[in-house]
Order: sequence, then C-alpha cells, then structure tokens
Amino acid sequence: MYIPAWLIPFVAVLLWACYYYRYGYLELKRKAGKSKREAKQEDNFLVGTPIEPKHANPKLKRWGWRISDSLRRFFADFDRFGVIANGWAPIKNSPWRLKELKDTKLRTFDNDTPKQGRRYDVFYNQRRVGSLEMADTSGYTTEEPRVCANVLIQDARLIPRVCANVLIQDARLIPLDEASRFLTSIAMLLSAGTGEEYAEAKRNMETALTQAHLAKRSAGLDAAPEVVVEVSFLGSAATYIKLRARQDKEAELVRTGQA
Repeated sequence: MYIPAWLIPFVAVLLWACYYYRYGYLELKRKAGKSKREAKQEDNFLVGTPIEPKHANPKLKRWGWRISDSLRRFFADFDRFGVIANGWAPIKNSPWRLKELKDTKLRTFDNDTPKQGRRYDVFYNQRRVGSLEMADTSGYTTEEPRVCANVLIQDARLIPRVCANVLIQDARLIPLDEASRFLTSIAMLLSAGTGEEYAEAKRNMETALTQAHLAKRSAGLDAAPEVVVEVSFLGSAATYIKLRARQDKEAELVRTGQA
C-alpha cells in the first residue's frame, strides 16, 4: 500500500496537536480556573470577618502522672484566657481569634516540659491557621505567674512559670506584619509588657519573622515548600492576670448593684 511521503509528517503534526490540546491547553485552562477559584478564596480569607468561637470546657485528666498543685492553679487561673484574649483590644480589633479545645494533651512541647495544659485553635478570620498550647512549670502561683511560650507559624510564605506554644499553620497569605502584631499581642498577655522578658520576646519574634521573610523570598510565592516561623517567649503573665482580676471586679460590682 502506497503512503504519500507528505502524509507521515502531517499525521505526526496532527497527533502532536491533539496531544497538546489534551495535555497542554486543557491542563493550562484547568489550572487557570483553579487559580481564579483559589484567588477568590484567598481574597475572602483576607477580607472576611473573624469567627465567633465556641470555647470548650476542658478538664485535667490522669494519664499515669500526678496532677501537681501548680498545674491545678494554672488551669484555674487560665479558665477564661481565650475569652479575655479575644475581647482584648489588640486582638479584638484584628482578624485573629482563639478557640479553646477540649483536649488537654500537649503536642508541641518536648519531653522536659508538662504533658497537660490548655490548648487553642488559632483563627485568621474564618480559617484555622494554627494552635496555641500553654501549661505550668514547677512553682507556678497566681502571685508569680511566670510564663514561657513558643509560637510556631507554618507555611508562612507571605506572612514559677507557665509554658505556652503557639503554632500557626497555613499562613501563606497572611502578611508578616499581621503575624507580628498577633505574636506581639500574645507576648504582652503572657508577660508584664515591659522589661527584659518582653525585650527578649521581641528579639526572638523579629529573628523568626526575618527568617520567614528570607525563606519566603528564596522560595517564591508559588513554591510548595512551607516556611515555618517559631518564636519562644519567657516571662510573667501579669497582663493577663490583671485583665482577669479587673473582669472579676467588674462582674462583682454588677452583681452587687454598684456598677
């Protein structure tokens, strides 16, 4: 059977065109549609409204180790931390919110730190972007409520002591200055707001955010690998304790009709 010489390259070009349409053009069109949907979701994420969290009421559990007096005291003192933090102006007037969880088993602490504490989901507008964990260390008292905190932001390409870990996930679209303001608010609540402890927290925060910024620039906006921001705090929770005491006093005045 005779096949014209010109027919072979014609068929080859035709097959290539079909292949390109199926695996090239359609795929690019699909990705473009997906990008538009993602962009819309991202816009909603950034300009949405904060959630109205429903806090759980966690209870300490015996998991083979003793529940110390300091842990019980810490747990009682921080019973309204999520409510007070969300109602505090620096957080209330921002997209950030905390939502307390029922589970008390800590997951972001190492083996030398407490196993139980209070845990929170961290939200940016309507999206969960991370978590906060807090617990006591030996000798915690209401009068001397020293705290330590670790803040961890994952995938941030755009963006007597108590121990606390803050883990913020999926912060790709959150500007780093927004993350900085949130971390500063947590640092102030878990410190006296002044002095060396706060200065060190600021230094740690600036270092972590600088590293995230450099990682974001090197990875690029469309890169898949996540960028992690981790910040450690160590200080007094005096700001939170004062806010809690003030709230108790105001409630008592209302109850007795003196408000």
